Amino acid sequence: MKTLWLLTKKNLKMLVRSRGSALIVIFAPLLLILLLGLSYDTSTQYGLNIGVHATEQSPEVGSFVDLLKQEEFNVVSYEGDVQECVNEIKTGIVHACVSVPSSFSVQENVAKEVTFYVDPSKINLVWMIQESVGEKFDLRSQQIAQELTSNVLSRLASTNDGIGNVKGDVEGIKEKTGSASSATMSAKEELSSLDLRAPGSPESIVELKTSVTQSREKIDAALDAVESANITSSTKSTLRKAIKDAKLALGTGNGTEGSFGLAAQVSLLESDLFEARSKLFAASQKIESTTSALDNSASAISETNSALDAVSGVLTSLQEAIASEKVTEAGVIAAPLQTKIVRISEEGTYLNYLFPALLILVVMFSSLALGTTLVMIEKHSPAFFRNFFLPVKKVTFIASIYCTNLVVILVQIAVILGIAAFFLQESINAFPAVALILFVTASVFTFLGMIVGYLFTSEETATLASISLGSLSLFISGLLLPLEGMAPIFREIIQLNPFVIAEGLIREVFLFQASLGDVWIKLLILAGYAAGLFIVIWIMESILHKHLVHKFMRKHHKKHTEKVK
Repeated sequence: MKTLWLLTKKNLKMLVRSRGSALIVIFAPLLLILLLGLSYDTSTQYGLNIGVHATEQSPEVGSFVDLLKQEEFNVVSYEGDVQECVNEIKTGIVHACVSVPSSFSVQENVAKEVTFYVDPSKINLVWMIQESVGEKFDLRSQQIAQELTSNVLSRLASTNDGIGNVKGDVEGIKEKTGSASSATMSAKEELSSLDLRAPGSPESIVELKTSVTQSREKIDAALDAVESANITSSTKSTLRKAIKDAKLALGTGNGTEGSFGLAAQVSLLESDLFEARSKLFAASQKIESTTSALDNSASAISETNSALDAVSGVLTSLQEAIASEKVTEAGVIAAPLQTKIVRISEEGTYLNYLFPALLILVVMFSSLALGTTLVMIEKHSPAFFRNFFLPVKKVTFIASIYCTNLVVILVQIAVILGIAAFFLQESINAFPAVALILFVTASVFTFLGMIVGYLFTSEETATLASISLGSLSLFISGLLLPLEGMAPIFREIIQLNPFVIAEGLIREVFLFQASLGDVWIKLLILAGYAAGLFIVIWIMESILHKHLVHKFMRKHHKKHTEKVK
């Protein structure tokens, strides 16, 4: 047990003997966690830049933009062609583009369509955008559905009120129609009860007229016979007087002899005429009463027609009100807004989307490790000290380490791109530009690895530091955790991370087929990093040279002094 304690104590002393090694071993993980904690220590909403495209910036679009701004989204408005917004997704200016209609009002049985344009290569952002922005559209869709439902219910309520009002009119029409029907039936019964048959027999009147005519003819014949008779004048006068009296009596109808049948007939005729007059009077009375009843019926029917016209008008207005509701499908009312997801790059596998990040990961860790290792090998080489006295420029030594590292990295890049060509043949045209970007990226991380090698004396500590540096770059690159979840100040700083810049360059060239002319600014920044790091290494090499020369001269002077003594 004592031996175990002594050995452990010895290892701890060796570990802390070098201050740099102790700091890296003990504080590097803590520093990494501290930086990540500070970066993501924020309660604000994700720093998402959302592009909102609309053909016309209407008040409804403005209200939706305000709704997004309330959730701390950075909203960029676009008009005209939606391709402008899509292009800025590719360059990273906005994270997603939302194309909305100028009006959210649903006028037909067709739901309004909202199109999301997203970058599928940013897998960790797709769900965030859909969840964050989708909630706002769900809320807006719910509001529109509520408005549509309210319109339908209000029209149903007005229809119900209109039917209630019409129902009273229909009851009045029914009552008036019943009264008119009763009056018409009563008039029909009264008219059917009228006795309009002619009294007596028409034949008796004809016989009477015939008898009178024949009697006059016979009297005239008798007068002619008397005149032609051979009798005395006194006798003729007497006969003539008698015949004339008879003819006179027949003409007046007041004769007493020979006229009994005629008087009876006349009396009968008078009786029939009286009876006919009585019947006509009764008929006249009933016709008058029937006419009054029919007038009332006509008035009731006229009022009924007016009421029917009113009912027809109300029903027409109700029908027009119902027909004016254009949205009648339940699916449109339930979901008036439909979302559509459009990927801004060509459809591919997840390998296509992860390929840029994987390339940068390989190049970063390989370059860091190789740069650090080559510097440490050079520093621990027996010829390291002698190299400072050779007639060779310092830049040559730096360039030799860089070229050695670059040869290995270029071989790795060639192998990776060669294998990828079999699986990603549709993107093979972008490989030359990708190779150039990887070359510049490898230069940057190679110089970073060389700086780490120059800073530390222990090879193990330098290796651990390079791995920690690569891990830190990975964690704050947005590959594992989205940069949009960081605090704004850290997010702006981390945008300068070489890993982030290089990964964005590869993604634009590889996925979106961008040319080097489109990304030359970012490529120039990356090349500037490489040049700046090269200058830093040159300065460090010069300082190290002076330090070693001074150390050598002091040691040589000390030995010379001791010999003199």
